[in-house]
Amino acid sequence: MLPQNIWEKIEAVFFDAEGTLFHITPPVGYIYAEICREYGLLVDASELQKTFLKVYLSLRGNWKASPESCFEGWREVFLKTISFFGKLKDPEAAYLKGYECFANPKYFRLSPDTEETLSALKASGRRLAILSNWDERLIRLIKAFGLEHLFEDILVSCEAGFMKPEPEIFHLACERLKISPNRALMIGDSLSDDVLGARAAGLWALRYPGGSLKKFFPQEIFLS
Repeated sequence: MLPQNIWEKIEAVFFDAEGTLFHITPPVGYIYAEICREYGLLVDASELQKTFLKVYLSLRGNWKASPESCFEGWREVFLKTISFFGKLKDPEAAYLKGYECFANPKYFRLSPDTEETLSALKASGRRLAILSNWDERLIRLIKAFGLEHLFEDILVSCEAGFMKPEPEIFHLACERLKISPNRALMIGDSLSDDVLGARAAGLWALRYPGGSLKKFFPQEIFLS
C-alpha cells in the first residue's frame, strides 16, 4: 500500500486485466484441449498447457501493437501449439472458436473483492481505468462481467499502438484521462510490464501478488 501522503495525491488508478482483475480459468492449454476435442483431436491438457507456454513466450516478442498483428499473433500461437500434437479437422474454425473463448466470462474468475474494491475507489473520488496488453476482446469481457460502469477508460495495447512496458502506453493512458503521471497509480501482477514499466514512465506502481485487491488501499474507503 502507498504511504498515506502519496495516496492522497492519487487521482487515478490503472489496473492490469488478466492476472490482476481476473484470471483465465482453466489455463489456456485446457481450453485449447476442449477445442481440439471438438475438432477431432484428443490431447492431454496438461501437456498442451506446457507447450502453449513455450510457444507463446517464443513468439510474443514478434507481435506488433495493432489489431491485425494481435489477431494473427494469437492465430500463430494456437496453430503452432496444436501442431505438436496432430491435425484438426478444420484448423481455422477451431482457432476462431478458441479466439472467442477469451471474450467469454465462463473462462475467467474475478480476483477476490474486485467489484467491492472498484466501487469503493470510485466512491472515494478516484478515476479508474484498465491498461492491458490485450485486444478488443477485453472490452467485451468487461461488459460481460457488468463492470464497465466502474471504468472511465479501457486502453488495450492492440488498439493503442504500444505495449507495456513501453512508456508511451502509460503516457497515453494518462493523457486520455488528462492527468499527470505522478498522480496515477498502476497495479498489476507483472514486475516488468506493470511495475517497472509504470515507474519508468513516472507513475506510482504496486505489484499484485494475488489475493484480495482491498489490501492495496486505505481501509477507510471501504467504511463510507
